[in-house]
Amino acid sequence: MPQGRLFQSLELFYLKTVSLVKTNFWIRDKMRAYYSNGVLWLFILGMVGCASFSNENRIDDMPMYGQPEVVREEYRQKADAAFIKDAANGFGGNRKMASAAWAKEAEAHFNKRNLHYAMRRYNQSWLLDPENYQPYVGFGRITLARREYDDAFKHFKRAIELINDPFQKPVLLANTAVAYHNKANSLDNSQAKERERYFDWANSYFEESTQLDPSYPNSWASWAYSLFRQGKYEESWLKLAKLSEFAPEYINKELYNELSEVYPEPGT
Repeated sequence: MPQGRLFQSLELFYLKTVSLVKTNFWIRDKMRAYYSNGVLWLFILGMVGCASFSNENRIDDMPMYGQPEVVREEYRQKADAAFIKDAANGFGGNRKMASAAWAKEAEAHFNKRNLHYAMRRYNQSWLLDPENYQPYVGFGRITLARREYDDAFKHFKRAIELINDPFQKPVLLANTAVAYHNKANSLDNSQAKERERYFDWANSYFEESTQLDPSYPNSWASWAYSLFRQGKYEESWLKLAKLSEFAPEYINKELYNELSEVYPEPGT
């Protein structure tokens, strides 16, 4: 059975269409699955805000329960210890395996847009193994949905420090690039220098992602869109050309048409 990436890519997209949504895209020569369904909404939330969270500041809706800034009360620490023991016992005492299982459950909630339950499961995954990169990816994705960009950067960077899975790392780098793109896109023209700085970081993470796995289509598709938003039209065409070599179905039709209007496709 082909292996699927554990967490989804947060590929960028052109807002007038949902044609970038693809499910179960199989790379035949590697027998690897790339999942990208259920992610466009996150980019929208990054622009217009997240209605899935109330203004109530619940401790279990905060990454790592707000630690270290928020002191964990003694009764909560005892409850945490009991949870860790029971959860690990379900995996023969292996906390790392239990942490991975809770992260997978969190991802299922995330993809159903239930960010409350997703955060709770990511926190439990973190309790079980603070050195597991997966909950930090979740923290980054949820804080990005909240438009808490600095927090998203922090969590994605921590995940990059910890990740030991070369198969998942290109997706994580693309996620991080999306966070920097969204931050840049949130700034107006009066903040042009800062906006450019965040776009530069986004480009750097996209480049690293595509270098690690040139066959991962979401990175090329997202990068093409980001470059379009940056006004780097020729470079955007280059990314679409690369994508067309192995995954033309990932080329966004609306982006293609809009790009053609402002900057004709090279060679045509």
